[in-house]
Amino acid sequence: MQTLTSLPVARPLRFVLRDAGNPTAALLYWLGAAKPSTYVSFAEVTRRLAPLMQVVFSDERPGAFVNRDVVRCAHQSGAATRLIFLDGSWLEVWDDSRCSDICNLYSCRRQSCCSPKPVLSLI
Repeated sequence: MQTLTSLPVARPLRFVLRDAGNPTAALLYWLGAAKPSTYVSFAEVTRRLAPLMQVVFSDERPGAFVNRDVVRCAHQSGAATRLIFLDGSWLEVWDDSRCSDICNLYSCRRQSCCSPKPVLSLI
């Protein structure tokens, strides 16, 4: 696990997730890198790398914080939006902007509309 002072500067950040094995730590996904880096403090990383856009996954896992500057485009499909990054990788997130036509079809703790789909795929 690295400290924040050892963050790579050659690659822009794609997004940050909490580390499931250590909730106070962060997993940082960098543009062009297939595997994440791990850092000791999620709170410190999100403060230091701000501004980041918070997104929610469709399967009720904790969300992510995305660097908007590296999102090439967004493809909407039902209750999900696929964020396409500059390196061709993508992240699928929940989108409630058109929720009224599918509300209450699925039972979720946090929201009344969701669609179970793959949430993360790095190409």
